[in-house]
Amino acid sequence: MPKWGEYERTTATVLNAYVGPATASYLKSIDERLQGLGYRAPLQITQCAGGTISVAKAVEAPLLTLDSGPVSGVTGSMYLAERMGESNVITTDMGGTSFDVGIIYHGEAARSHLSTVNQYEYFLPKVDIQAIGAGGGSLAWIDEITGTLHVGPDSAGALPGPICYRRGGTVPTVTDADLLLGYLAADTFAGGKMSLDLEAAVGAIDAMGRKLGLSADETAAGIAKIAEFNMADLIRRATIEKGLDPRDFVLFAFGGAGPMHAGIFARELGIRKVVVPQRKTASTWCAFGAAAADILHVYEKVDIMRSPFSPQAMSAAWRDLREHAAAQLARDGMKTARYALFVDIRHRGQINEVEVPIAGEGVDDQSIEKLAADFFDRYEQLYGRGSSFRGARLEAVTFRCRATASTPNPQLMVAAELTEALPPESLRPKRLVYWADRKRRLDTPVYDGDRLLPGNSLHGPGIVETLDTTVVVHPRQMLSVDKFGNFALDTGA
Repeated sequence: MPKWGEYERTTATVLNAYVGPATASYLKSIDERLQGLGYRAPLQITQCAGGTISVAKAVEAPLLTLDSGPVSGVTGSMYLAERMGESNVITTDMGGTSFDVGIIYHGEAARSHLSTVNQYEYFLPKVDIQAIGAGGGSLAWIDEITGTLHVGPDSAGALPGPICYRRGGTVPTVTDADLLLGYLAADTFAGGKMSLDLEAAVGAIDAMGRKLGLSADETAAGIAKIAEFNMADLIRRATIEKGLDPRDFVLFAFGGAGPMHAGIFARELGIRKVVVPQRKTASTWCAFGAAAADILHVYEKVDIMRSPFSPQAMSAAWRDLREHAAAQLARDGMKTARYALFVDIRHRGQINEVEVPIAGEGVDDQSIEKLAADFFDRYEQLYGRGSSFRGARLEAVTFRCRATASTPNPQLMVAAELTEALPPESLRPKRLVYWADRKRRLDTPVYDGDRLLPGNSLHGPGIVETLDTTVVVHPRQMLSVDKFGNFALDTGA
């Protein structure tokens, strides 16, 4: 990591060495197994910067693969959003243990260059993913001192898991609350492959509710709402605290549990539209993102320059990075590539830098002034209007080149026609669902999401089930199926 900062650079090197032997051995065995099975294409591994790298590069620098799973969800969302004509997207991935948030702004994923594992900070260029312990397995608990209800960050994990899974769990989780509320059906969960223990979930949540002076329904609704508001708070940190307004975004909800709760945390943020990408694919959206990813290599170089900047010196720094990137892509067997250039700039005397994109292959006498103006604009977007000091000298610290080469991507089918009439086979038996806004249970329509057609729409309250996920449509909300086959939820915000 050729960056300014001895501690963070050293930590990256040590972490890479720590995970190296196990990761390298694992990746080599996969590569050899695939070759033995007759797979002749070069194996690509997803990486945390948002694309893929060759297996040889991943063996050399395995730290690049850290967090590549959640990052792939952002990659897949960029791919779909571009085809939908959406440039601002908040990605939310809710699984069993965590809730991960990414930002796509003006078609580009938000990135960071400083990461943390436990208490260890290290340098690594990556897509910025914010996460909290809020998943389907997050545990509900009561603070004995204050007598208040909390959810997470501890999780039941895969074993024992939620109480309703019958694997030995004894503490109520978000999934147990979802089952009690009626969002999930005990006998049709996972397409009927797994039966859930409703009675055990009700008993545990009712016992917790008695300590709070609440009914079982109220307690379950409280567990869900606390989890949803925790998620909304994380999205605020990823948007508002970085100068972005969440109301300017569409929200993508994926992961097994994400679509079940997105209608509430999106409405809380003022977000009007939620997209559940590709319906049943939503539960494995990160895998789709891996398939949609292009080859990507990121090269960085610290070369501190002070204003007034020399266009020739700056362009030479980027030229060196491009040459390294081109050589790597040639080793990957790629003949064409796209290059994006950036530079981290700061006020002289400051520590933290702001990344500024560069148009073209460098800067010249005319564009060098725009470089400073772009820095001031980005700085004030992050830290507030008037926070920059336009009379100060500037320092360019880190030069960066992102080199991308296209690979074959999944083909998204677009419906030739839209159908308003709901197929009769999409209707399932109604069930009683507790709606917190109404403070009572209602006999609620349930739909088979796999049988709904592009152009179909339905008004809440309602439950839409697929094999791997469930979409909860609250009162005063509307769900439709768009031409790409996505569920589109109007939150009524």
